[in-house]
Amino acid sequence: MDTARVTSKGQVTIPKRVRNLMAIETGDRLAFDLDENGDLHVSPIRDEKRFLRGLLSDYGKGPRVDEERIRTALRERAAAKYAVR
Repeated sequence: MDTARVTSKGQVTIPKRVRNLMAIETGDRLAFDLDENGDLHVSPIRDEKRFLRGLLSDYGKGPRVDEERIRTALRERAAAKYAVR
């Protein structure tokens, strides 16, 4: 069992093992809930957009490409990948 101490400001450091298991990162928000027995439940508030951040950042570098060239390239790539052989 992991434990933590509450500071005078009411702050708690979540043990590293728990942060890793719950995939909690710096800046994440947590929800606190008390059940009918008085037990505290803590869960991360998942931001679906978080998983998309940075995903396409490498593609945003370089000269701009017009939409028609993008569509053409996608069609060509799909045709090459899924062509019946």
